Amino acid sequence: MNHPSLPPATCANCHWRALCLPSGLAGGALDEFERAVSQRRAVARHECVETGGAPFGQLHAVLSGQFKLQRAAPDGGVQVLGFAMPGDLLGLDAIGPGRYGSDAVALSDSVICAIPYPGLETLMAQQPALARRLSHLLSASLAQRQEQMLFLGNARAPQRLARLLLDLGGRYGERGGSATSFQLCMSREDLAAYLALTVESVSRLLSMFKQNGLLAVSNRAIELRDTAGLRAVAAAPAYSAN
Repeated sequence: MNHPSLPPATCANCHWRALCLPSGLAGGALDEFERAVSQRRAVARHECVETGGAPFGQLHAVLSGQFKLQRAAPDGGVQVLGFAMPGDLLGLDAIGPGRYGSDAVALSDSVICAIPYPGLETLMAQQPALARRLSHLLSASLAQRQEQMLFLGNARAPQRLARLLLDLGGRYGERGGSATSFQLCMSREDLAAYLALTVESVSRLLSMFKQNGLLAVSNRAIELRDTAGLRAVAAAPAYSAN
């Protein structure tokens, strides 16, 4: 199987440093962080790099590709908790309990950077800026998870999908891609499991959005043609598919 080429061997040359843990580090501090990174390795599509319940030992930075975070649902199915893109850190929720809280599964051939946590703790004691950066990422992750739970618990189905598409577009744009035209790495089943909807509902909503001129869709290729309209859908509590 072909894997993406490994990125440059230094954090200083990484495209995603501004989004990742060493953001703001320079000079010797960045060199010290670089030495704390044990390896960069290719990950095959469908490979699991973190397993829910397994002992926590290291964080993983996504350098290329995408991942889904999932765990078993009470009904025996799978609950998708989120999607990780380049620059994102996997494993943040395992720092406190000492065990990974979900499976991190590659949605495409990817590259990750492993950051052993014991070495990172030692480094943070020497570099307060690094400790502050980790605290910021932890806080942002917690706020995002709380917002997701609140939104999915109260929003109607069209709101959920519209907001997810806008969020994905914004994240692609933040990484130098197009915020309005992108490929979905996740399947319809993954989208449904994340949005707490059925696959049929996701397909029906995509068709409805297409008919209303909000987007164009071809397999996994998405073009957001009316972002203002999608924002209106995402913000309107009275909006329904009926």
